[in-house]
Amino acid sequence: MEKNNKPQTNPKETISPADVESLEKKPIVRSKFLPIWIAIVILLGLLAGLFWFFQQQLHTEQLKTAALTENVLSTEQLNHTFRQFEQSVTVDNEATEQRFTELNAANNALLDKVDSLAKAQKLTNDGVLRFWTLAELKFLLQTANQSVLLAGDIDKAQKALELADKQVLSLTDPRLHELRTLIADEKLALASVAQVDVDGLAMQLQSALNKVDDLDVLMGQPFSDQTNNGSANDSSLASTWQMALTKTWQEIKSLVVIRHQQDAAVAVLVPEQRYFLYQNLRLKLESAKLGLLSGREVAFHDNLASTAKWLQQYFIGPERDAMLEMVTEMQSQTIAVDIPDISASLNWLQQYGDQQ
Repeated sequence: MEKNNKPQTNPKETISPADVESLEKKPIVRSKFLPIWIAIVILLGLLAGLFWFFQQQLHTEQLKTAALTENVLSTEQLNHTFRQFEQSVTVDNEATEQRFTELNAANNALLDKVDSLAKAQKLTNDGVLRFWTLAELKFLLQTANQSVLLAGDIDKAQKALELADKQVLSLTDPRLHELRTLIADEKLALASVAQVDVDGLAMQLQSALNKVDDLDVLMGQPFSDQTNNGSANDSSLASTWQMALTKTWQEIKSLVVIRHQQDAAVAVLVPEQRYFLYQNLRLKLESAKLGLLSGREVAFHDNLASTAKWLQQYFIGPERDAMLEMVTEMQSQTIAVDIPDISASLNWLQQYGDQQ
């Protein structure tokens, strides 16, 4: 009761002046820490910026290090390649020096032999030059004869004779006038030989070989399995021996196939057998080409005739017509030529050398 009888104090009366003063000073204390917090925030920002800048610098340094490493590897590879090239050059230089030494030794030996021959025969410089010119002239005439007899190369023989004629002219020796006359006769004989374009004919045959697979084969009518099923409905009405007889007759009819062909030479082949037609045609063309290159005119024309017959008999289409026209035209070509004898000049020069 006494507690309830106590006079209640006013809250305004309980606040002392000291409390009021403390309340007034609190904002002042907070304002003192505000610059510190601002400084801390700025410091943290600077630290973050420095960290970012450090990361960027580190990344840049890593890129530079990688580029430097790549450059170092590339430099090492270039150095290795250069060392290999240097070794190769060294080996080639050694081989070249060895070859040069051998050639120099051979040249010295040849010069010594020429000097010994000159001293033995008491030849002057003009005599030595004449000796070598005659030797070269003999070589050219031998080359011309070998080109004609062994290879059938008229052009090469003509060039060799022209060079030989120039060598005779350079000697200015009246005693060689007969030799030059023989060379002129041989040049005229070679010029009258008919020229055969063997390379062109061989290319045409090779083109035909490349187009063999494009030809169309003339085929007969395909096999047909014709069975008479009309009697199947009436089989139940026939007797047992009639059914057997009818079945036997149908099997016999299936074995006989009648074809009506407008061309009696049609190749009655199934598609799987076309391979043999193509291979046979290719073999004939190859044989004709071989006869052409070997100069056997009989074999060349026989294979062309067989090829034309094979094309007419087993193939059709515009490709066949074009190939047949080419083969027919090629049959009129003459590949065998009469090779003249050009050994007179060589024989005369050998006799002239024996008399010296």
